[in-house]
Amino acid sequence: MIIDIHGHYTTAPKALEEWRKRQIDNLSTPELGPKPSELKISDDELRDTIESNQLRLMKQRGSDLTIFSPRASFMAHHIGDFNTSSTWAAICNELCYRVSQLFPDNFIGAAMLPQSPGVDPATSIPELERCIRDYGFVGINLNPDPS
Repeated sequence: MIIDIHGHYTTAPKALEEWRKRQIDNLSTPELGPKPSELKISDDELRDTIESNQLRLMKQRGSDLTIFSPRASFMAHHIGDFNTSSTWAAICNELCYRVSQLFPDNFIGAAMLPQSPGVDPATSIPELERCIRDYGFVGINLNPDPS
């Protein structure tokens, strides 16, 4: 078995990026920003983004399994506060989990942790535990300097 240990969801549906833009646009007024429940991405959309991109490339290159995490450039721990990062991490991790459920033979998750500058790293532990316990994730992305 050939395992790619460093895969990111670089082809996530456009709705994810649009949701994040709305979140960032409302950092000073989070009550006006988007709610997680407003992000609507169907399983068909997830399948389309994976089958035509990552899965196709995996097959071409002969890899069997990818340890799969959110897009690195989306993490942006320096944007907003811990609540911003926590909400964003949970959304991104859920999408990676959903991909792993749609393609269980090809993808297994690695979590993005909700880090923020000046915030105790221990605040990330609940999301870490949730991703391991509920999603079966096998790794994390840890930013040594979230500033």
